[in-house]
Amino acid sequence: MLEKEFRNEDPPGKIIALILFIVSLIGGGSFAVKLGLQGFPPLKMALFRCILGLIAVGGIGFYYGISMRLRFEELPRLLIIAVLYIGHTITLNVGTHLTTASRSTIFFTLYPLFTVLFGHFWLPNDRLSPKKVLGLLIAFTGVFVTLAPNLQSGITTTCLIGDLIVLLAACFLGLRITLTKVLFRIFTPTGFLFGYWV
Repeated sequence: MLEKEFRNEDPPGKIIALILFIVSLIGGGSFAVKLGLQGFPPLKMALFRCILGLIAVGGIGFYYGISMRLRFEELPRLLIIAVLYIGHTITLNVGTHLTTASRSTIFFTLYPLFTVLFGHFWLPNDRLSPKKVLGLLIAFTGVFVTLAPNLQSGITTTCLIGDLIVLLAACFLGLRITLTKVLFRIFTPTGFLFGYWV
């Protein structure tokens, strides 16, 4: 039964273009966080980000007439996702504050590795295969080779602590993405986003 609920189909071109756009936004995320941290402390910026997200998602839902009502039995699932979101946002902001934007980007973009690892255990059709493992190794080797000079310069204890905290943020995001796929089938997308921000 679970096999039918998780459909992994080849995405159409529009979806691929949207994913590439979203990935480009994520790639610039650490740089944007580093800029924002010049004017806000890490936790205040995380709160501001959540408020903006709540306004954006709530506004879209209101405009399209999508119900934001949540049932009581949905709350435990939403709380799990919310805790992971809060953990991911706080650790990303704090870690980026302690390290450089380029190093933060490198370590945060490891979140797909965690997503694939968690998906192997929780998503029936997302098992690890030799091709997936090889693809992941090639992709992340490419990232490290390209940005190796940035990793080797300016290393301090504070910087290394920041790197580890950003890596934890990537782990939180990978777990959140996996659990979102598990739980998403019982929520509308807008209601889901709105619910865990509230």
